[in-house]
Amino acid sequence: MDNSSKKPNKLIKEKQTKKKERKSLDKENNFFSKLKNWWPFSRISGRIISIYLISILIGGFLLSIPGVVLTEQNYWQFITGMFTASSAISDTGITILQTNTNYSFIGELLIIIMCQIGGIGILTVKIVLMVMLGRKISLDDQSVAQTERGNSALSNTVEMIRDAFIFLLWLEIIGVFFLFFGFYFTPMDLGTVYNEKFQPLENLINENSVTNPYHDFSKSLWAAIFHSISATNNAGFDIVSGNSLLPYNQGNSHAYLLQVTFLFQWVIGGLGYPTYHDIKRKIKAKREGKTVRFSLFTKLNFIMYSILFILGPLLVFMTEHFTVEESKILLDGKYIKDTEGNINWVTTGEWKKTHIWIMDLLFNVSSTRNAGFATVDVNEFTAGSKFVMSVWMFIGAAPSSTAGGIRTTTFAICILAIYSIMRNKKSVEAFKKKIPDDTVKRAFAVVFLSFFIVVTSIFVVYLDSNKMLYATDTTKHTESTIIKLIMYVCSAFGTVGFQPFSNEQIIQLGVISKLMLVITMFVGQLGISNTLLAFVKPRNKQNFGYLEEEVVIG
Repeated sequence: MDNSSKKPNKLIKEKQTKKKERKSLDKENNFFSKLKNWWPFSRISGRIISIYLISILIGGFLLSIPGVVLTEQNYWQFITGMFTASSAISDTGITILQTNTNYSFIGELLIIIMCQIGGIGILTVKIVLMVMLGRKISLDDQSVAQTERGNSALSNTVEMIRDAFIFLLWLEIIGVFFLFFGFYFTPMDLGTVYNEKFQPLENLINENSVTNPYHDFSKSLWAAIFHSISATNNAGFDIVSGNSLLPYNQGNSHAYLLQVTFLFQWVIGGLGYPTYHDIKRKIKAKREGKTVRFSLFTKLNFIMYSILFILGPLLVFMTEHFTVEESKILLDGKYIKDTEGNINWVTTGEWKKTHIWIMDLLFNVSSTRNAGFATVDVNEFTAGSKFVMSVWMFIGAAPSSTAGGIRTTTFAICILAIYSIMRNKKSVEAFKKKIPDDTVKRAFAVVFLSFFIVVTSIFVVYLDSNKMLYATDTTKHTESTIIKLIMYVCSAFGTVGFQPFSNEQIIQLGVISKLMLVITMFVGQLGISNTLLAFVKPRNKQNFGYLEEEVVIG
């Protein structure tokens, strides 16, 4: 009796033990599944963020090695190297060190390789290489590429990336051809500073700070290759001077071949991968006698891009013409050095030649959308112009392109949504298509979070680097410097590369300021959707809803 009663008890205990073990395993599995769902780096966006962060850290290390960086005081300065690497990979162009004087050929080569990889997309490079080798692309790799370089359909993501890569590669090759002749046959003009009797005294730009490729085959070829890649990828890096393309747009030098080539390259580079793919499909269909419509993405992107391209220079012209200040962009003038050694700009009272100021406006204002190249000193624009240009930098260019900002389609959807509200429509529509409600919500979320990032960055840099900002303001206040700071931060977020501060001043930024700017460039390049919104939890099925209640708003 005792033995027979013990056996059932033993079985019951074993069953209870197994139940407990099963429950604990279920709890563990439930915990890890919840952690996986919450932890963003386990998802595709998280993997992209991780790879970009690792690339920036590796790039920062490489750019701080002696021999790569030439100035001894910058040997093993990891923060400086990381800042430059982040600027290159995000295709921004803002730098702490002047590229042509502080980096060796190896350093310049590393920077332009980072610009190229950042423009194509770090993880997209893998797809391109596998396509070239004729290897099959896994669904996982396609999903990653779709997220990084955006496409609504997974099925034609690889085809889109291949078309865009070939298209941009040809654009770079053609650009090298034109830029080589531009650099080889166009002399630089370093500008002239006059005394109070209007007699020439010295060069405006230090001769030691420029690399002049005029009538030098090897320098012209390298300058053409470097700048063609930089312009196509909207990187804004240059290796001719510390003043961007200013030596090619003053005095007797107006290199319009260079300017027009740059302009075409960055405009095309900023249109986005899906647009290139759509254009190819349209050409192919026309040859076959078929009809293919452009996607809604291409239509919205192209229209908004064109509006901003035309409207920007017009608004800046108005702020330059209708303000009390004497416009250095529209009016002709000379730099005069007084007896105390101060250099001041004095107008002659006459307007510049029409083609000069029109090209200056068109080139430099359109450059704020994505490129970062400048043919005038950005500080020569009035405060109103700087504000307009900052807004244009915040908007940026197309999604899935080599540019940053909130992107043209995001801006377009927000405008369409506001228009729909004004017309009392329940849905947002464009070209007889309805835009999904989730997309509209995300567009507003992108704008708000982008604004929050920019404002936070301005606030952090202002507090952390207040000493430098105070010292740069000639009025001994920081009121006039704040517009420069707004422009600089918007330039970082829009991955533009306009620098209202000199390299010497940027070196004096605090470590926290530099790290904040790195984060801003990083978010601006990858986009809010792939960074901050990567933390959004996956949608769970919900079989119930709550009652609505009105809330009074402004």
